[in-house]
Amino acid sequence: MIRPFQPGDIFLIQRLSRQALPLPCVRTFLHPTSSLSIVLGAVLPWATLRASTYVLRQHGHGLVHEGFLQMARRGERPEAELLWLAPSLDAPNGHPAIWNKLLSHLSYDASAQGIERIYADVPDQPLLVNTFAAVGFQPFCRQTIWRCFDPGAAAARIEPVEGAAHPRAEGDDWDLLRLYMATVPEPVQSAEGAIGIPAGVAPVVENLRADQGVTYVVHKANELLGAFQLLRGAHGTWLHIWIDTLQPDPRRVRTLFGHVLSLASTPQWMTPLYFAASDFQGGLGGLLDELGFAPFRDRVRMVKHVVKWVRESVSSPIPVVETTGEVAPTSFAPPGVATTIDSGSSA
Repeated sequence: MIRPFQPGDIFLIQRLSRQALPLPCVRTFLHPTSSLSIVLGAVLPWATLRASTYVLRQHGHGLVHEGFLQMARRGERPEAELLWLAPSLDAPNGHPAIWNKLLSHLSYDASAQGIERIYADVPDQPLLVNTFAAVGFQPFCRQTIWRCFDPGAAAARIEPVEGAAHPRAEGDDWDLLRLYMATVPEPVQSAEGAIGIPAGVAPVVENLRADQGVTYVVHKANELLGAFQLLRGAHGTWLHIWIDTLQPDPRRVRTLFGHVLSLASTPQWMTPLYFAASDFQGGLGGLLDELGFAPFRDRVRMVKHVVKWVRESVSSPIPVVETTGEVAPTSFAPPGVATTIDSGSSA
């Protein structure tokens, strides 16, 4: 009914790819790839993206008879993110039951692959969010995605920045961990796998590969102001920031964005510059609008924690059989009834 992609499914993927829904994760913005290209990448040895495709083919079930899902692993971490779902719910043959079956099967198969968390960046629409929630996905953060097409012009609107930004070094890991814990709410930390992380290493450091981008740390007078991360892509650059956006002094946030825009305007970083402002990062809308960013999409970040079966050896004590004492026979008579002795027998 639902199985991994096989060469015989290529025409089904080609037909349904016109009705597929791309989920707005970082990969779809920086490296947009069609669902058909992802399928071909599974069989071509020189393909850069390695993703898994699950196909639903079921005859005699009315509307719920065909669809596919694609997901990609996140580096070496036990995580995966969804890329495509087909058909979309607004397609002629779209139906929430198709997504329910595909997502439920993925959750079962992910456990066998050692995946502990599955992420989905879902467009902020009630029907889509409720469909994911029906199979165990939990929303942990809402975001508005902003983009800036001219970081150089935006950098000119900020006065010369104070402090120094330098690429992250190993000596910064403890400060980054403290900054992460102080600026990210606990439910988001749990959803991002911060529970049980190695001491002194923040998830932001674990999630980044050297070929993907650079993490910068901003200090002023030996004080950590914040940190940001630039991820490079063929079709743009993605920005993450870590700073207390609710602090009384707004100049710290302006200083951080000053460093961001100065670096993002150099030729090594492609435009546009994307930034996802989370709901817990309040007060950024006015600054982003002033710097030339424009909002264009809302999304809900959701996660499903995969159930992992663990076998444990349990000691089973041998039951001890207790011995009973010797039972002595005795006469018994109900209360109030006298016991009579046969005189003839005594003779």
